[in-house]
Amino acid sequence: MKKQKFTTKVLAEVAIFAALAFALDALQGGMWRGVFVNGGSIGLAMLPILVISYRRGLVPGLLCGLIVSLVQMLGGIYVINASNYEGAMKVLGPFFQIGLDYVLAYTVVGFAGAFHFLFEKEEDIKSKIIWIIVGTVVAGLLKYMCHVLAGGFFWLGDGSDKFMGVNNATWAYSFVYNGAYSIPNIILCTGIMVLIAKVYPQFLNVNDTVIKKEEAIDAEATTIKEDNVNE
Repeated sequence: MKKQKFTTKVLAEVAIFAALAFALDALQGGMWRGVFVNGGSIGLAMLPILVISYRRGLVPGLLCGLIVSLVQMLGGIYVINASNYEGAMKVLGPFFQIGLDYVLAYTVVGFAGAFHFLFEKEEDIKSKIIWIIVGTVVAGLLKYMCHVLAGGFFWLGDGSDKFMGVNNATWAYSFVYNGAYSIPNIILCTGIMVLIAKVYPQFLNVNDTVIKKEEAIDAEATTIKEDNVNE
């Protein structure tokens, strides 16, 4: 397994894909506002994070997801008042809620990058597609579970609200409500990722030659900078 360095180009790609993911998230959020009254939307916001994860690996994928999460928070977050908790949870509760609802929700999508090398080493397109499906589904389910846990621990109500016939007093509500948008997102992004792998596989597979060129450019830039400092 080869270890890829964080070159300037890798960091630039992470930033670009994070910006694209944030834009898609904002777009789909506006489109589905009012449908999922407690948050959630259907679209392709996970897709850029999945792409960078398969292009560059686990760490760039996680970093991209984290950036999306943090930038998303700048637009406003919903935090449960600490007075609703008891004991140590008065301090820890809001942090756990924010962590599940916001920080981890997109960050965990980057775990698709754990399948980067398995995807990369396969020669057969069918085998590559299998790892695309596995990684995308795992990443999507991890995001889904973040929302389910946040809903179950922090957002259940008195049973007065219902979604698809399930009242909000039980964990079933969190599974059903969050699944109503999370599952379609997983299916949609999996389909697009498979399409990319079939039609334009090189977009997901950065070869050794490109990586070596990027590292050489970074090394040259570092040398020039050091020479300038020494002068």
